[in-house]
Amino acid sequence: MEAMAPLARTLRERFGDAIELQVVDPRNTFLIFLLLRDFWAFRVGFFEALKTTARIPILAVVVNGRLVARREWPDPTEVVQILEEAISSDTVQPA
Repeated sequence: MEAMAPLARTLRERFGDAIELQVVDPRNTFLIFLLLRDFWAFRVGFFEALKTTARIPILAVVVNGRLVARREWPDPTEVVQILEEAISSDTVQPA
């Protein structure tokens, strides 16, 4: 979880309260409810949602209900770029 700190810090500095950042333990069953909410909010298709859910390992980064990275922490600038592209294409709903 300590490796998550640079990514979380970068996202908070860049986006502030414009994004909702959640760090969860995949053994927590509440994760399913968070994913379902994101699938609905960001209009993730059924098959893509199923694919995301099936592919989540212990370490993963999910953005707007879509799997961005798994098994290793991505470079924070890579995640920032993904979020900026999502925002510019209006796929991120304001909270």
